[in-house]
Amino acid sequence: MEQNPKEKQILDNGSDDKEAEKTIPSASFQEKKNPQVSPIQRVRTYKEDVAHAVQSQKASLTSIAAAEQDRRTRIPTDITKKRPVDFKKLGIIFGSILLIIVGMGLISFFVFFYEKEEVVVEQEIPSFIFTEEQREIDVTNKSSREILQTLAASRNTVSIPLGQIVHLYITKTEKESGIDVTRIIPTEDFLTRIDARVSGAFLRSLDPTFMIGVHVFNQNQPFIILKSNSYQHTFAGLLEWERTLYNDLFLFTGRKPDPVLGIPINTQTGEEVILNENFEDRIIQNIDVRALTSTDGDIEFLYAFPNQQTLIITTNENTLTEVITRLNSVRVF
Repeated sequence: MEQNPKEKQILDNGSDDKEAEKTIPSASFQEKKNPQVSPIQRVRTYKEDVAHAVQSQKASLTSIAAAEQDRRTRIPTDITKKRPVDFKKLGIIFGSILLIIVGMGLISFFVFFYEKEEVVVEQEIPSFIFTEEQREIDVTNKSSREILQTLAASRNTVSIPLGQIVHLYITKTEKESGIDVTRIIPTEDFLTRIDARVSGAFLRSLDPTFMIGVHVFNQNQPFIILKSNSYQHTFAGLLEWERTLYNDLFLFTGRKPDPVLGIPINTQTGEEVILNENFEDRIIQNIDVRALTSTDGDIEFLYAFPNQQTLIITTNENTLTEVITRLNSVRVF
């Protein structure tokens, strides 16, 4: 290896080591002299950085220490681990919020906008005999003719097997303290509403409960059951009522009047039914009966007391027999 000229001169002159050290440039001197020659770049220390910051940026040691601490504790955003989105929990949260909103909306609607009139039936439906079906007849604000026409329409629409009975119970609706209350009307109220031409003594002799029904036998036969609390007054009142009894209940009998003469017409034959003027005594099933007959001798209307507490008014003797049989029997389920 070729030596440096100066080094060669010193060696040749026999200089000692100390002189050689003084003569040969040190590594640090060469680095400062020719920094571009050294392949290793000098590393700056933290102490030097601090001194440089104090001199160039006029920062205090306290602020530098605080900045360093903040740097160390700060979590880089690029290495922050993102949690996976839990769509199930999100669905539950949004579903719960939706249910709460819907619930509050419904409550607001019912409290502020929805007005429901309460209808209350305060009484049990009185039925003196067992029946296969029950139907309500509302007579609220109806005239006497409208009530009888409604009963007639219900009688005509009864469609059940032969021998069965439908109970038609009469109700009215009235407002009490702003609430609609529906009740079964009493006997006196019913007879007054249909303009029955009866005496006050007769009305007072009747119990409040009564029953109207339709028996399916040879067409739909209507009947009425009244309860008496005074047989003498009830029977005496009926004898007086015989003069208008048929006409008062005519629309419910199933007969139609001739449009010109007003004479009852048999709906099956279409022929006029000429009635005798007065009721007459008959005996059916060993029971005394008062019957209104036609000139042909057929019974068109009748009433009977199977016992002193019960009055039955109907249009057919077979219906009378069926009602009496049910009055005297207990239904077995």
